[in-house]
Amino acid sequence: MLAIWAAVDPSFGSLVRSEWFSVSCIQANPVRSVGIGLIAILAVGSLLGLLVQFFARSSPATQHRSLAQLLAVVTLAGFWFALATHVDSIAWQGKRARFALRVEGLERIVAPLREEWPERDGELPVIGPFMAYPFGRPTTLVLLQAPSVAQQSVYVSAIELQDGAIKLQLTGTDGGDWAEWHPPSSQPASFVGGLSDPHEMETATPIGRGWYLVRYQS
Repeated sequence: MLAIWAAVDPSFGSLVRSEWFSVSCIQANPVRSVGIGLIAILAVGSLLGLLVQFFARSSPATQHRSLAQLLAVVTLAGFWFALATHVDSIAWQGKRARFALRVEGLERIVAPLREEWPERDGELPVIGPFMAYPFGRPTTLVLLQAPSVAQQSVYVSAIELQDGAIKLQLTGTDGGDWAEWHPPSSQPASFVGGLSDPHEMETATPIGRGWYLVRYQS
């Protein structure tokens, strides 16, 4: 249940990276916080139940312990520890799968910019009005009306040009990361934006047609 939830819920990743049961977290995500709490209680309760059942059957009178039962308990505990360790990775792979289906929408935004990168403030049909920084030779477009990639889920707030790569900063329910188009000779890497803001790359994964989903340390 938790693994499937992590893969399909756009808000799960941000919840995992926050302090799970702080007051602000519960107020912002009451249903999700309660759900995770119930799953945790179920997990601990079921594991304790198996342990009690195992030791109850392993009385001194029998002098025999079922190796299969012991293996089942250890395996179950191992699965839970592995899930707790890698749940953020599961959420990331779920997000990767969702964005692989959104490449066409990303292409619609980037296509006119590949043909001609703006040299000053202006407006384009797909992305709307924008401000270009730094002045003279801009590499950053700050969008005044964030265009939608996925309706009510993902929007683009800024666009960076770095060594031929076009990087879209994502906001919205399923945002918080970057979608980047790279030419064949380029791959995602840490960079300093046009507003002198540093971005240290944490992880990147391809989603097709030269596109990558990239997370930078915040």
